[in-house]
Amino acid sequence: MVKYLLASHGRFAEGTASFLKIMVGATDNIYTLSAFLDDRSVDAAVAQALQQVGTFDQLLVFCDIHGGSVAQEVFRQTHDDTRDIQVIAGYNLALVMELMMKGRPVTPDEIRAAVQASRSAIVYLNDVSKPKAEEDALF
Repeated sequence: MVKYLLASHGRFAEGTASFLKIMVGATDNIYTLSAFLDDRSVDAAVAQALQQVGTFDQLLVFCDIHGGSVAQEVFRQTHDDTRDIQVIAGYNLALVMELMMKGRPVTPDEIRAAVQASRSAIVYLNDVSKPKAEEDALF
């Protein structure tokens, strides 16, 4: 089974999990790590989250920001692990959904392609032509 760990500073991971429950339904295989909400150190929070995940065929870890303390600690605790753990930093909803919807373990090349594709999901709407009065959407 593929499992997903959303890891963030504050409640960003919990918000992402809430969104995913609405959009994709069952979230039995989604875990969250919300750091800096209590007195636990980041390393203790990461260790606890990884323990809660338990066994898996593949674990995709989505960290909120590249270079942040959460991503650094997740990588530190997982990079020597022999299990199939893939760590992605700086995630957006499009990326998480694309990889989750595959419903199977993904390859590093599939992750790279999804990361690239998810970048185009970020759009500055003010640069998009305003819709005509008869149009309903900006897309």
